[in-house]
Amino acid sequence: MRLLLLAIPILVGAWSADRADARDMAPAAAKLDVEMARRMPSIVKDEKIGGIGIAVIRDGRIIWSGHYGEQSPGMPITARTAFNTASIAKTVTAETLLALAADGRIDLDEPIARTVKSADIDRDPRYALLTTRILLAHRSGLRNWPDDYADGKLAFDWTPGRRYRYSGAGIELAARYAEAKTGKSLRLLAAETLFRPWHIDRMAVGELPGWTEGQLALPFDAKGATLDLASTYPGLREGTGIGAAYDLIATPDAYAAFLKRLIDASAKRSKTRQIRETILTSLADDDRYGCEKPFVRRCPDRYGYTFGWQAHYYGKHLILQHTGNDEGQTDLVYFSPDRRTGAAIFVNGANGWVPIARALEIIGDEPELAAYYRGLIEKLMGRKLEALTPQP
Repeated sequence: MRLLLLAIPILVGAWSADRADARDMAPAAAKLDVEMARRMPSIVKDEKIGGIGIAVIRDGRIIWSGHYGEQSPGMPITARTAFNTASIAKTVTAETLLALAADGRIDLDEPIARTVKSADIDRDPRYALLTTRILLAHRSGLRNWPDDYADGKLAFDWTPGRRYRYSGAGIELAARYAEAKTGKSLRLLAAETLFRPWHIDRMAVGELPGWTEGQLALPFDAKGATLDLASTYPGLREGTGIGAAYDLIATPDAYAAFLKRLIDASAKRSKTRQIRETILTSLADDDRYGCEKPFVRRCPDRYGYTFGWQAHYYGKHLILQHTGNDEGQTDLVYFSPDRRTGAAIFVNGANGWVPIARALEIIGDEPELAAYYRGLIEKLMGRKLEALTPQP
């Protein structure tokens, strides 16, 4: 009986602390609600996107989510709307493979040639140099996909490990290595290493589970017209793709729960955290993602690809982020281990960069990242965005 009585104050204390924390966050959530509601509907209309779903993390907790626009014509986006998050899939692949490596089930530096064949390139001597670490850092020497080559076949443009080139095909090779070593699909590996242990539902790798029925955000093209799901994302409904480089299905809240787990894990000085935060490929001179002073007042001190993430260092402050973009979807996810902030921003529309930049400004926890994306929009799209004027 005494043990029970001793436990009661602890439980009540924890409950009271949670209630107090929630009250502390309530003004921030209310401010986000008002400001997003004031600005986002017109942005959705002006940019000809279907809509946008956002979930925000502060102090390591999801404090707010908002949903604007339509998941399909006449059907509004809600908290249950599932987005195909395009290349955001690469973050789940990276974290799955990191978890497998931590358990000793795969070796990040083992040549994949020992277990994986690739008809296009496995006879090239350079194939023997490919490892999971090289592939996840986009240092494979391969182009994005086979259709980027005139003959439709993968080929090395330079020796693996030398320098950066973004390659979805490389990510899929890394996933195939993990599948071959474990005898399980990436879908099952993600579920058993991440989704189930972390109690994350409404996320799926390369398939449309039953819970997406009637809840899937359709892709919208640059003119604001809906695209055919089957032709835009071939194999998704049948679940025939790997899902390593694209086709991660998630709600913003589910992905934010995933980010929250990563923030929690970052509190530990683990080898996994070191791998996640170590830049392997600089983007300082990259034509697309390189930050240029004419467009951005403050560029990151260091930035580039880590194992599956793009890292931005501003002094000691770190932002880990990833984007997703195709002909009908635009996405950004990020988190900061030191500030314990983050967000998942999903847009079902090809014209998603301006809505994402504006969402970043309204969220307000990473002004450097918001300015970086405003700069990229000006640099790559020739469209100058003046910074939003904060409301009093």
